[in-house]
Amino acid sequence: MQPSLIVNWIPFRLIYTSPDEWTVKWLDLGKERMIKPFFDETIQVCRSKQRQRSRLESLSSAGFLGEACKDLPALAPSAFIFHVSRCGSTLLSQAFSAPEENIVVAEAPLLDEILRADEKQPEISAATRESWFRSALKLMGQQRNYKETNYIIKLDSWHIHFYDLLREWFPQTPFFFLYRKPDEVIASHDKQRGIHSVPGMISHALLKTDEPAHFGGDFNRYTAQVLEQYYLRLQEIFRLDHPHNCFFDFANGGKEMVAAFSAFTGIPVKDMDQVNNRLKYHSKSAQAVFTPESHENNERFFFNDCHAAYEQLKLLTL
Repeated sequence: MQPSLIVNWIPFRLIYTSPDEWTVKWLDLGKERMIKPFFDETIQVCRSKQRQRSRLESLSSAGFLGEACKDLPALAPSAFIFHVSRCGSTLLSQAFSAPEENIVVAEAPLLDEILRADEKQPEISAATRESWFRSALKLMGQQRNYKETNYIIKLDSWHIHFYDLLREWFPQTPFFFLYRKPDEVIASHDKQRGIHSVPGMISHALLKTDEPAHFGGDFNRYTAQVLEQYYLRLQEIFRLDHPHNCFFDFANGGKEMVAAFSAFTGIPVKDMDQVNNRLKYHSKSAQAVFTPESHENNERFFFNDCHAAYEQLKLLTL
């Protein structure tokens, strides 16, 4: 693939193929905008279209990322969204995805694979990961209609633990932190689990939990420890008092969350009626009408240490 042919093409996966060798998978977005709740959903649509044209995959070395994005018209990140999961982050990113002025990338696996590359190659340098991360962001943030002015990146929940690295790379970029009562988060994962709520799916060293065997199949107790570590890390980040950090508790409301994000980042809400209409539907499905979750009998989702860490965070951020 030649750099001159990159327009509308984006990298979407990073694969460790052999010692010291990484392969990047590429995809032609065509006219597809990244407006679905998750980046992977857009990828699935585009891959299906691409397979209809050819069964061949478009691959490159990781080193090609930097070459590919040279002179490519692209936006710098306007804001990063950090979250503890099931706390309104998808709703927030969806509220800003419709306007053509906004590029929204929601939980792109490629970014996670770059951040966690040292799990597969421990000797890989932070400088290499930074170069790949910036190149990937530039390629995903390329201007395709030249109306784009804002670029929002929603990270995975465990990227809270990469705060120091990301803040070093992006010292002036707004970081918006979302959190929620732990029993409500755990109740949501009890219905449909994210990978970080299943022991062993994400490195326990990264999540700062006990080893998976410690939980004996009690997924909710495991999720509580994951969340406890998120809240403790958020407390540490809050105490840094960085001028470009903002914290929001989802208990304060969805409309209020959108307004707080807009005020903090300077990214305007173009059509409040459109946003209000989107808030009526489930964050992960624009066709499913949102119905508030029942929080009755949530005692089984209540874990003292986790709840205490949340309350400490809540007090700090008042």
